[in-house]
Amino acid sequence: MPSVRAPRLVLLASVLVGVVNTVLFPLRNPEQVALATDVYYYSARAALRGADFYAVNPIGQAGFRYPPAVVLAFSPHAALGDPVLAYALQTLLNLAALAALAVLVIRTVERAGVTLARVDRAAHGCTARSVRGLATLDRALLTAAVFLVGPVGVNLVMGQVNPLLALGLAGGAVLLERDCDTVAGAAFGLVALVKLFPALVGVWLLRRRAWRAVAAATATGIAGLAVGLLVFGPDASVTYVTETLAGETAVASFAGGPDPTAPFVTIRRQLAVLAPGLPSSWLLPVGALVLAPVFVGVNRVVADRRSRLVALQGTLLATLLLLPLEPFYVVLVLFPLFPLLYVLDDGWPRRLFLAGALLLLVPVTWASVTSMTAVLPAGAASVVRDAATGLFSFVLPPTIGAWLVLAGCLLYQHRAAAERPDAPV
Repeated sequence: MPSVRAPRLVLLASVLVGVVNTVLFPLRNPEQVALATDVYYYSARAALRGADFYAVNPIGQAGFRYPPAVVLAFSPHAALGDPVLAYALQTLLNLAALAALAVLVIRTVERAGVTLARVDRAAHGCTARSVRGLATLDRALLTAAVFLVGPVGVNLVMGQVNPLLALGLAGGAVLLERDCDTVAGAAFGLVALVKLFPALVGVWLLRRRAWRAVAAATATGIAGLAVGLLVFGPDASVTYVTETLAGETAVASFAGGPDPTAPFVTIRRQLAVLAPGLPSSWLLPVGALVLAPVFVGVNRVVADRRSRLVALQGTLLATLLLLPLEPFYVVLVLFPLFPLLYVLDDGWPRRLFLAGALLLLVPVTWASVTSMTAVLPAGAASVVRDAATGLFSFVLPPTIGAWLVLAGCLLYQHRAAAERPDAPV
């Protein structure tokens, strides 16, 4: 059985830092409190009265960025008639989703062959009672991490829908493992309908030859788009495609050069440094071309539960790197990130995975550097900030964490393929 010391340390550090971050984030950024839920609330109110919900910008530039049909899901928020009540509802939904996610994480660890109640190396000689305590510790740490790591806290403060989407991805993966392909595909399709980019999980589904899941996901997505077209007419769908999607793909173009203060964890930052003349419209296809071998490599072997979790992890992380997303989107990869901390055997893939997970779960951004250096003498603070400027212009620490985890996934798959001559090259 792999040692549980390192996963425990990673989880404990992530939880402790996450609690501090969750407390400080709304104090330093009061404008971010309930920001996402306010968008959901006011957009749904506009939709119910027949107005253009894409034109509603209750919080400055923040507006509705989802397909038209998705606004219907926020009708209960609008029906409450108060943005505070809508935020309370979204918080309850998010907490329920996180509770379900924690259950899936723990059960996946156990079903992957890791028994948290077994005696590990640090527990030899302990009584049966103390061993049960160790098992309880692991479950408590995993549960606490699901609720309290920094990216989760930011989502809760903002009232984002991402915890529900994280549950959808995890639930789809678990259902697929239980041969409920159609339901699993529908779950993936709903998640992709909301945020679109999770559609790249289709790479993992295709590699697994889960044809019924692929068909169900595709049908769910198309049905959702059709509902939006029927309910709101063609204008809303045209606005979504030509304005909202176009605006989203133009984010983090770094036209004036890489910005060390920008929070985006994306390969676009490296492209802006290495190919400064690259047109913004080329960032997505070039990024996809660079990451294509990664998508292939992390999906080489899907013969057992562990390799399938590794493949899913690599697919999700490569997707996040491809797009201009912020560190709080890491909530979408908590499954299978947390189970793999325990499931992977000791060795270099696990070491890379643990180091990368820590950087992902304790995201260091320009804002955090500014806060940490505020207590330093002026000279020392200036040196640290200059160093951070140089580093962050090219890569953010969470991006390094993502690449370390991907390296662990790729190395794991390389070794797994070497043991299986029939695996794809």
